[in-house]
Amino acid sequence: MHRAGDGSQPSRVDPARPYADRGRLPGARPPLPFVPLLAWAAGAIALAVVVLSVVRGQGPLDDPDPAQQRPGFLTSAAGARTVTDLRLPGFVRGRPALVLFDRQRPNSQRLQAALGGVPARVQVVLVISSGGKDGLGRARVFQEPSGRASRAVGLDQPKDGGPPIGYAMIDRQARVRYVTLDPGYLDHGFELALIAKAVS
Repeated sequence: MHRAGDGSQPSRVDPARPYADRGRLPGARPPLPFVPLLAWAAGAIALAVVVLSVVRGQGPLDDPDPAQQRPGFLTSAAGARTVTDLRLPGFVRGRPALVLFDRQRPNSQRLQAALGGVPARVQVVLVISSGGKDGLGRARVFQEPSGRASRAVGLDQPKDGGPPIGYAMIDRQARVRYVTLDPGYLDHGFELALIAKAVS
């Protein structure tokens, strides 16, 4: 309120002054209009990079149904298939087992690195289409070109129609709790360890 004689002037809003400038300190520069746009573009580019690095394009060794590959959750004990007739060297009923499937013998160092987090109580069997039966570290090797073992655990056939590359996790009651095609399993040691610990 203006008081007579106190020298003050009433505060009034200049209708000609742009609304965006009201309340800004004298001499302050207005914000650059393109800054929010640049921030949005930078965020979009960062998100695209993350998505491209995580989501790998489908290849000939992948599952024809992407939803069935590396689903990330265990099959319930009640709904899991039982592999009572599975006969593999080193596979002992009553112990959890990680059964790996490959077309040939993988690099020994990479395999041992991938299995580094898998508990010792979990038996590891590697089923290959060709390449010999000599063991690879803690993994017992079984050469089987017929595909009987992969069919027994319910492993899908890849897009190229050849032998599957992936793995199955079997619990103490010989139930297949997790099975997936995964041609990059040697690079997914964290997943192998996580699933093996959950089942064992």
